[in-house]
Amino acid sequence: MGRTSKRLHGRQNLPLSDQHIFGKQSNCYHAGIYARLSSDQDKRKNESVENQIDMAKKFVEDWNQSHPDKINVVECYTDLGKTGSNFNRDAFQCLMQDIRMGEINCVIVKDLSRFGRNYLEAGNYIEKIFPFLGVRFISVADEYDTGSDRVQDCQMASEIKNLVNDMYAKDFSRKARLSLSQRRQEGSYVGGPPPYGYISAWKEKKRMLLPDENTVEIVRYIYRKFIETESYTAVANDLNQRHINPPAIYKKSGKVYCPPDAPYKGWDKSAVERILKSETYQGTLVQGKTNITAKNEKNRIHKEENEWVITKDTHKPLIDGGIYDKARKICEKIQERRRGCAHPSQRVPIEENSFDKVLYCGVCGRKMTRNSYVKKFADGSQKRMDGYFCINGGASRVDSCPSSNRISGQQLLDLLFVLFEMEFSVHLDRQKVYLKKGEMLIEQERKKLERKILSIRKERERLDIEEGDQYQEYRLGKLSQKGYVAYKAQREDKKRELKRQEEQFLADRKKLERDGTAYLKAIRSLAKLRRGKEFTKELIETLVERIYIYPDKRLEVLFTYSNFRVAGGV
Repeated sequence: MGRTSKRLHGRQNLPLSDQHIFGKQSNCYHAGIYARLSSDQDKRKNESVENQIDMAKKFVEDWNQSHPDKINVVECYTDLGKTGSNFNRDAFQCLMQDIRMGEINCVIVKDLSRFGRNYLEAGNYIEKIFPFLGVRFISVADEYDTGSDRVQDCQMASEIKNLVNDMYAKDFSRKARLSLSQRRQEGSYVGGPPPYGYISAWKEKKRMLLPDENTVEIVRYIYRKFIETESYTAVANDLNQRHINPPAIYKKSGKVYCPPDAPYKGWDKSAVERILKSETYQGTLVQGKTNITAKNEKNRIHKEENEWVITKDTHKPLIDGGIYDKARKICEKIQERRRGCAHPSQRVPIEENSFDKVLYCGVCGRKMTRNSYVKKFADGSQKRMDGYFCINGGASRVDSCPSSNRISGQQLLDLLFVLFEMEFSVHLDRQKVYLKKGEMLIEQERKKLERKILSIRKERERLDIEEGDQYQEYRLGKLSQKGYVAYKAQREDKKRELKRQEEQFLADRKKLERDGTAYLKAIRSLAKLRRGKEFTKELIETLVERIYIYPDKRLEVLFTYSNFRVAGGV
């Protein structure tokens, strides 16, 4: 989560008397109110964020009535669903950025636990970082104020409370894990949104899965169709033709079918495969496959299969046991077939894919996929056969490539040889002209890049000298801390941009060297190919930038050393 309000008083709106510096010198503190909650799932908890902010604002209101040094609330920062065990939170990082820019010099929280529950990190911010940055820290409920004359008396209490908060966070985390494990063992569903075909409901203090009347029959249809076709893709295409919303869209919209006037985002075979392989539809819950770390909630650790929590007969199955077993056997057969294609056999290994980086669908522009399989002949011999196809081609979930687009490896080679022979007759005899022209263009471009790199390095040196002068001005008191911080931030942005540009130009120079070498190799490769050499991966990538395949077995070739396309077909 982020800030709860627009900036009320930016630097440009402050009185001139306050613009030169923030703090006691201007008898005004510019405060940021920070609020945090560990969960954003409960609306009642969300309301308590407002309570935290209201409590802080009430404190500011009372303070301003009884103290000469006023507090002006600049902004409120809230983190919802963020743990207090670390400070990697979006709104808190935004608060720190505003502090560094000099826009905030006072932080107000409801209590120390809302600030953080990590004893060491919380203490480091309160006792070291904030004092160094000239920031006053106030915890309302704890009556802790680093700007008060009683701060030394409160120091011990704050350290004890931070330690207690840290211990509470660790103890709560341990208890939460134990509770979660117990609920899994009892057969309670502890996951997020329920699987497609189910809804969740609480029953006798357990979260149970109940059949979703809207999608139960669709799940059963998926199983029947899969047993009939033995293909994930065929099932997905059938669902797309019926304009049935996939699980993610159904969960968001609650609509089983896509309305005629709405854009349709259809099923893919992976969504079908997940449903067919899930034991949930047999009444079995498989939970606890992953863990998250306290340091990073997004970092999930995958557990070994023997650590999963598997509970049978926890809810009503949607699929008959016999149908489920048939579908599972077909899944295993498909998996075995995949393994046979993915790994080389002992006698017929998979050869290098010469067209991996250059072969594209001419209709939708997607890279073509290779399909490699071993063909067995009557005499017992085997031969590996290659083919190429567009995944989008003929799939009903996308409109960009309505027709099936496939070509065998042999057809592709035959067409390419014809096109290359045409290209030889035009360009091969002018080999010296191409070499001379290429060398001249490469040298011109190289000099341009060298000049740009030199210019950037001089600018970076100038900024370093200027930054040293500004630092001296700051140390001598001629430049305010706020002014120096603003200058430093601006210069850092400029230096980062210059560094990025220099890295880009260096990469362009390196690429230019590679392209120059490739250009020469392209000319020599043409000669080799005319002498009967085969299409290797290196030769294809040197000679060809793109090859476009069309459904009528027509192809279009864009050569690396020419601005012209050459087309051909059967």
